[in-house]
Amino acid sequence: MTPELREIFRAAAAMTENGEEPHKHHLVPRFYLERWADHGKVLVTELGPPKKSFLLKPLNALYETDYYRVTPGAFEGGSPVVWEAWLQKIESQAAVIFATIDDKGLESLTEAELGLLTYFIGVQATRSRSFRYQSRWWMGPGYFAAFELGKPGALEAHLERAGEIATPTRLAELRAYFDAVCSDPWQVPMSPELDLKMAMDGARVVAESLRKRRFVMYRTAKPLVTCDEPVVILYESMAVDHPSYGGYDRAPIVVLPFGPHQVLAMFHPGMPVLHDPGREIRWDETLELNRAIAGNAHRSLVELSDGRLGRNLYIPDPKPPARLVTLESSKSEAGEILWMPSQRRWSGEPDAPVRPVASWWPA
Repeated sequence: MTPELREIFRAAAAMTENGEEPHKHHLVPRFYLERWADHGKVLVTELGPPKKSFLLKPLNALYETDYYRVTPGAFEGGSPVVWEAWLQKIESQAAVIFATIDDKGLESLTEAELGLLTYFIGVQATRSRSFRYQSRWWMGPGYFAAFELGKPGALEAHLERAGEIATPTRLAELRAYFDAVCSDPWQVPMSPELDLKMAMDGARVVAESLRKRRFVMYRTAKPLVTCDEPVVILYESMAVDHPSYGGYDRAPIVVLPFGPHQVLAMFHPGMPVLHDPGREIRWDETLELNRAIAGNAHRSLVELSDGRLGRNLYIPDPKPPARLVTLESSKSEAGEILWMPSQRRWSGEPDAPVRPVASWWPA
């Protein structure tokens, strides 16, 4: 066990021993939400349906009770708030990094500080509701569709390939499982401990990928929104699949709304940075960026208290996390491969943003 993990386990155990276990668990850090607060409140829009907006203190925005709670005794020390203790440490470090950038600029960060920033961004990508839902979808509807288990005899063949006997009882159990999880992927039985491990492992992978990018901070002419999924991948068209450059590793641009008038853009090494860092993004580019950010939301948007974008922007309904596509391939014996591109709200939408922030893209 690393010294860092020992420190986290001790902190979690102390919370439990002192009767100070936090139960109000934020989906994004409170310090981050406070960057959008004016007069002590932010405007939160729940995308619904129906769409509703509320003025809330950051303390009371974007949280779920015991969202990060794990089974007592599951980890060394036994505290059920070890996940929350881990997040508190990461967030306290990130708050210092954000303050340093505000005071001295992005270019003032040391290599160690930049590493902490990328890890924090990776954690934001994997602590979310969408990340949990994706893993359950893969084990439910995605798995069912990929192996074509709805065809006659498919379940029997699937069990036989796994070395099981396709008894009537076992087949009935499997049918009942897929009936349940295909109608509601949240019914896939995954423990909070597995969610924690996947979030930790995933955060490291995302952070390592982001660390290879070029980080540039920009100002915006109009206020930015943020959301419960603030790490946003930008493609040339937010509507179509991207077999050649998908995900955090190969996407052209990844952005994090940094404040109501700042955005941190992370460019792939193959993407040129076409203008000086620190320039102001035009109002029309800011609007397109806001549409892209809003389309990344799982459920909630956040903006300044007098904002109107959450109520007035058209934001599509959520899509399944992925869909199945068959691609022709000369490398496959069958001449085709199965591909499951990820999806967000703008996927497949005719009026999705195209080249969000037009000046970031080469001609």
